[in-house]
Amino acid sequence: MTLDQVVHAIASALQPLTSQITGLQIYAYFNGNPTPPSIDVYPGEPFQQGAGYGIPSKRVWFTVRARVATTDQEAASQLLLRLLDPADLASVEAALAVNQLATVDNTNGSVSGFRRYADDNGTDMIGCEWRVGVWT
Repeated sequence: MTLDQVVHAIASALQPLTSQITGLQIYAYFNGNPTPPSIDVYPGEPFQQGAGYGIPSKRVWFTVRARVATTDQEAASQLLLRLLDPADLASVEAALAVNQLATVDNTNGSVSGFRRYADDNGTDMIGCEWRVGVWT
């Protein structure tokens, strides 16, 4: 599977969340100009981890990032909490687990809390992110 196919597979695995969150936009690439609520998927940092089986056998890491508008602070927080809650039908982690293509890294720092992003073009948004690993 190519990396382009991987990001599309991750985005496809997240599509069921659109039935839980009205207006949710899911984009298979980095989205510098989102219409919130929005989830984008892009290579994480660091991106590749060798597996010891040669060049094509690697674990690659993607960032799945959710962002919401803060015009209503309480609603924004509630929406992000739904995406973060593994018991909620809108859970990013649960949606990825059903697909079994990508797994959320379970080490410290693999799932963020709320944060602001510098690439939001001045839009007032907050978000959170998941570090997702895939074997090539």
